[in-house]
Amino acid sequence: MSKLEIQKPKLLKIEEIADLRKEIIENSERYQICEKRFKDVEEQKIEAEKYEFKNCLFESCKIIQSNFENAYFSDVIFQNCDFSNTNFSKAGFNKIEFNNCKLTGCEGIEADIFNTYIKESNLAYINFSEANFRDVKIEKTNLQSSSMNEITWKNVIFSECDLNQSEFVRTQLKGIDFSTCEFYGITVNIGDLNGAIVNEFQALELSKLLGLKIKK
Repeated sequence: MSKLEIQKPKLLKIEEIADLRKEIIENSERYQICEKRFKDVEEQKIEAEKYEFKNCLFESCKIIQSNFENAYFSDVIFQNCDFSNTNFSKAGFNKIEFNNCKLTGCEGIEADIFNTYIKESNLAYINFSEANFRDVKIEKTNLQSSSMNEITWKNVIFSECDLNQSEFVRTQLKGIDFSTCEFYGITVNIGDLNGAIVNEFQALELSKLLGLKIKK
């Protein structure tokens, strides 16, 4: 697991575009936006359902309360972006990087997230329920009070993340290493903890779920 190799996004020739909303309108027949750089874009309530974004760079953008349901992103880098309260339900992500991004309160229900690296970002209150994760690394990221219920995942690494108060209902945690993370006050089915990797302090906290009282 520690040697997980994630396919990185490959950005080829990119044309800088300032107006995301205009770009979406102009591509409304083929639903595809390729080889574009969006920098310093500030928008809200963007409607990009079912659009494909390929070989794109989003840099220092604030695109909030928007709709990317059923969208597909491949070979895309998000750098210093804010997508708070945006809908990514049933979206697909492959060969993606999120660096220092804000996705608080976002919906990622039933999303497919493959070959994705999320670093130093804020995903508090995000809802990833019923999502599918494969070959994903999440590092130094706030996932506090997130919903990760009924997730299917393979080759996932959490490193130094805040997972406090998060939900993992009907999500099997076998083989997932939480030992470097904040991992308190979670909601989880006891059976799904089987095989999870935790440190000794986390183990003491989790023992409360079993009704155990630790005698000092």
